[in-house]
Amino acid sequence: MSTKLFYLRAVLNKKMEKQRFPFGMIIGRMMHEMGRVFKKRANEQAEIKIPNEQFALLYAISLKEDDVIQKDMAEVMRKDKSGILRLIDSLEEKELISRVADTKDRRKNCLMVTKKGKEVIEQYLKLMSELMEQLQQGLTASEMNTFYKVADHIKSNAEKL
Repeated sequence: MSTKLFYLRAVLNKKMEKQRFPFGMIIGRMMHEMGRVFKKRANEQAEIKIPNEQFALLYAISLKEDDVIQKDMAEVMRKDKSGILRLIDSLEEKELISRVADTKDRRKNCLMVTKKGKEVIEQYLKLMSELMEQLQQGLTASEMNTFYKVADHIKSNAEKL
């Protein structure tokens, strides 16, 4: 880490202790740190390493019960079609998903998670579960319930805007 970046982080951490930053900055910083730790653990422990964004897409595909097409995933991931196509190509190259021609419309390809893809999902979910358990250490069930309630409230308000 560069000296400037180290100094900036130290100053920011000190300021966060002294004053309250807007909750958006706090949540952003929390998400950044959680993502950093998760990425580090996945790189150390997962048999197949994929970026968080590829995992998010792989997991989203696995959750859909009906046919999954590229357009749907672009909407779910809030990305343009070409960005999703690159992610899909990467996952297919690693044999984590496959494209299957739609029986009703041959112009459409459905996305399916492969056996190997399901194994990767299991590994990553296990890593995530272990990380969440560690991150919640020292917090009571009541504190966690309050956190979820506040997060849901803020999300709901944001959706109305």
